[in-house]
Amino acid sequence: MASGSTNVSRRAMLGAVTVTAAGAALSPDTASAAAPPAEPQVRGSFKITDRRGKQRFRLDSRKPPIIIDGQEIPAAQRGGPENASWLIFNDDNGNEIGGILAGTTGGSITFDYPGALDAIKMSSIWRDPVGGAGININAHPTGAPPTGPKERVLLGWRSDLGSLLHLTDSQGRPRITLEVDENDTPSIKVLDTDGKVVAQLPPR
Repeated sequence: MASGSTNVSRRAMLGAVTVTAAGAALSPDTASAAAPPAEPQVRGSFKITDRRGKQRFRLDSRKPPIIIDGQEIPAAQRGGPENASWLIFNDDNGNEIGGILAGTTGGSITFDYPGALDAIKMSSIWRDPVGGAGININAHPTGAPPTGPKERVLLGWRSDLGSLLHLTDSQGRPRITLEVDENDTPSIKVLDTDGKVVAQLPPR
């Protein structure tokens, strides 16, 4: 994950939170006593916590752990590349609610439902010769199986597939698809629960 930032509000930020960098805690007093270098650098990870010690943001150069219901889940259980730029967002209880990922083959911006389950995700991929970008919108996990919420909307483009919009049912099955394929041929299809086309434009 990666994100641009400025140092304009650094002093105000230090007055409201505790900054933990590579395991060292800096309070407002110690921050003002020692002037920061012109270009401060942090190796490994950079974590911002609130006054209660709850993690609110984490910037990491390797896959970070997940915090759900106050419990830290090992990074190995998180999807995504091991070595990338990660920025994790946490709510006021310290639980993960989204983040930004930037790696050598793609990136994403995600906002979560409770339990660190994807609610909406905007992503890009590039693996020569294929590239693409898309937006995934998932149903709220209420009543969903443990595997997570079902995808309800997919809007995207891939160099080998063209552009597409898929609208799905409560089980995540595509029911209406609008596509312009890689040969610039447009189509609209209506599918049944088994994935069979029941209506199509242009007609077959």
